[in-house]
Parts: sequence; C-alpha cells; structure tokens
Amino acid sequence: MSQNRADFGPVQLARWLGIEESQLRRAQNRGLIPPPDIDDKRWSYTLAKTLPDRVEDIVAALEPKQEPAAPAAPAADAGSRSAAPRARGAQRRETFGPVQLSRHLGLKTWQLQRARERGLVPEPDTEQKRWSKELVETLPDRVEEILAAVGDHPGLGSEKAAEHLAQRTGLEVERADVQLLAERSLLRPVGDFRGWPLYAIEDLDALDPAAVTAAISDRHAWIEASLSSEEAAQLLGWPVGKFEVTAERNGLTPGRFGRYARSAVEGLSAQ
Repeated sequence: MSQNRADFGPVQLARWLGIEESQLRRAQNRGLIPPPDIDDKRWSYTLAKTLPDRVEDIVAALEPKQEPAAPAAPAADAGSRSAAPRARGAQRRETFGPVQLSRHLGLKTWQLQRARERGLVPEPDTEQKRWSKELVETLPDRVEEILAAVGDHPGLGSEKAAEHLAQRTGLEVERADVQLLAERSLLRPVGDFRGWPLYAIEDLDALDPAAVTAAISDRHAWIEASLSSEEAAQLLGWPVGKFEVTAERNGLTPGRFGRYARSAVEGLSAQ
C-alpha cells in the first residue's frame, strides 16, 4: 500500500476479504460493513480484522431474497406466465462470485486470485462481474494445472523468508537482505498480504547461497560506512534537529535503513 500499511482502501479491503469491490460497496451501503474509520476514506486494520469471519454472512445477505411462491395461475394464464423471464434472483443464483467459485473448484481464495492474475481462470463474463454457470462448467478440468502453477502455499513475507533462508543456509539473514535480493531481481514476489510482498518457498530454496551471502555483506558494509541521524548529530556535535535540517538544505538524503553516508556527513562539518 502506498499509504499507512496498517490500513485499507476499498480495493485493498475487498481483495483482502476475497470479495468484489462492488460487493463491498453494496455491503457498506446496507450497513453490513462499517464505514471507513480513517478520514472517512480508509479502514484501519483494527476494524478490518473484525470482518473476515463475517464474509459468508455478508455475501449471503447481498443475495436477493427468494420471494414466496405465487399462487397457481388460472389455466387461461398459464401460457403467458410460462413465457415470463426468469427472476433476477434466479439468474444470480446461477452465477458465481470469487468466494463461491473458489469453493466450487476446491481452491483457496488466494489461489483463485493468482490463477486469475496468470490468466489461468478467465475473467467474469456477466454484466454483474460474476462467472456464468456455463463458463464455470469448463473450469474443473483446469484445477490440476492451476494448482501446479500457484502451489499450495501462499508464500512467505520478507521476515519469514529471512528466517527460512537462515535455517537453510546457516547464515544470519535479515529481512533487509530478502528485500535487497528482490531489488536485484533475484526474487520475484508471487503475491502480497496486506500490501506486503510474498515469496515462494521454492524460489527461496533455489537461491544461490553466494547471492544471499553477498546481500548480507552489502548490508554490513553499508552499516559500517553510514550513520543514523543520532550518530551523525553526535559526530558533528549538533542536536539531531540541526543535523536533519542542515542535511536537507544541503541535499543530503538518507539511504538504506534511514542512514546517511559517513563521508557526506563529515562534509557538513564546515556548516
């Protein structure tokens, strides 16, 4: 997420809950989902985490209620009534949203989402942005291919990925090392969780240990050659505020971990 990673816009919240954005809007309009609690625009994680257990009830509540069966029509009207179009609710029951389609295919919602991203599942084909019964009937034969492509594990965040690499290599791997490997295109995210990238276990296991070692070495080298704001201020004998203002005025910006190159900091001593 581009803003606070602990909050959600409507697109992110809908995806996180495994529903369509249109369903989220309708649920919000009906009071099934509380309004955003951050600037009337975004939902906090504290509020959002109360919703996943209610998704099934929310989706069910959005389905049109089935009306009681009408009395049998007189024989004279039978022909005209038989030609009446199907009720909208009946049409909707013959289509599938992402939650229903995932269950129908025996997939998890994240597996369906990744399959869609990879073009393994076609996009909804109805005006309601749902999958028609006819299209869904063509999908069960693709499940094996989908599972082979997306796997059975959603992936690991950078912190868990670092722990996994540390166990595999015996090296002291940190989250920043995983992020650097991704920046160098040696790791490719396979998905995300609340805006944070996820990495496949298979890709982590396929990494060359030398590449992991190089990332760790680069981290140590930068820390040795750089200073935090507090360290830089102490070196110059300034308050932290004076250092940060002076650094900004001189175009000095922090690098990785919010640290400043020591050589650049020393160049400010004449200020």
